[in-house]
Amino acid sequence: MTALRYYFDLVCPYSYILTPEVEQVEDEGLVEIEWLPFELRPAPDALPEPRGTYIREHWRDHVYGLAISHEVEIHVPCTQPRSTLALALHSWAEEKGQGRAMREAAHRAFFIEGLNLGDEGVLRQVAQEAGLDADSAIAAAWDPARISDLRTVRAEACRIGVTGVPTIATPEQVLYYGAASPGKIRAMLTGQKEIAH
Repeated sequence: MTALRYYFDLVCPYSYILTPEVEQVEDEGLVEIEWLPFELRPAPDALPEPRGTYIREHWRDHVYGLAISHEVEIHVPCTQPRSTLALALHSWAEEKGQGRAMREAAHRAFFIEGLNLGDEGVLRQVAQEAGLDADSAIAAAWDPARISDLRTVRAEACRIGVTGVPTIATPEQVLYYGAASPGKIRAMLTGQKEIAH
């Protein structure tokens, strides 16, 4: 079976919007997907203002239209947090076989309920909703080795040309980056047609 990498950030609206399509292809057993974290704005990079011009205009001009075309509910978040702890928690959830449940709970919390994914209390709630032990999940999220692993994965991604998310890649090269209309990612992942990057 073909294995491809899907680089994502839990606070990236495009990663969230495309997730159901990627998961559908994964469910069909045609492609094995390795879900890899790529923090868009690791410290000390500046975070955008939640109600600033960039966020408001970008969501108005790009995000909402894509979400409608994919039939995905989404709301502009009230916060723009660092996603380090959430992504570390996700890596632990993946090890426990609950990566998908954790992504679903995190996306719902952030993009639908407007909760802050940088807040430990919210992450505890996300872990519980994903069927994980909250105390163990938070301990794993704060594990320095796990956070270091996130940086290593990001550095390796940058080495093969990943500059943002969502990105689909092999271990050697980027195949596709960015937002995509409905069906485009599925077609590429299943090899139904060639999509130029």
